[in-house]
Amino acid sequence: MSKAAIVVGLILSAFLLSACANHSPTTDSANTTSAIASWPYPFVKVEDRLYVIADDENEEQWIDKEKLGEQIGSVEAKYAFEGDEQTAQAAIASNYLEKGTKLFAIKDVDPKEQIAWEKSEGVFVRATAEISGSE
Repeated sequence: MSKAAIVVGLILSAFLLSACANHSPTTDSANTTSAIASWPYPFVKVEDRLYVIADDENEEQWIDKEKLGEQIGSVEAKYAFEGDEQTAQAAIASNYLEKGTKLFAIKDVDPKEQIAWEKSEGVFVRATAEISGSE
């Protein structure tokens, strides 16, 4: 094997090893400058109630405008990273919906069970309260 082939092999090996180095963020949240949110599902939080956002592409989850009740508010903050909800002061926040998205009650449905959000002008999608063992 020639010296040139050995040198090229060593350079490629060094390059591959440096590319595979562990560059993951630290678990110390004070020192973490970037992270990828890993929520199990999209949600919106209204006061202390968490609603799972249905697949907004699935038209079966859409609500007719005639079935909407009163507007209950709009998203005040959008969480960028997991853990943001620990420090957020917003009464209505989401990890999926944009700030300003309108939320509505649904006629004849307990708002503790389901609400709707406005996907686009005249298109409304349901969000269902998260079921927890504490209730």
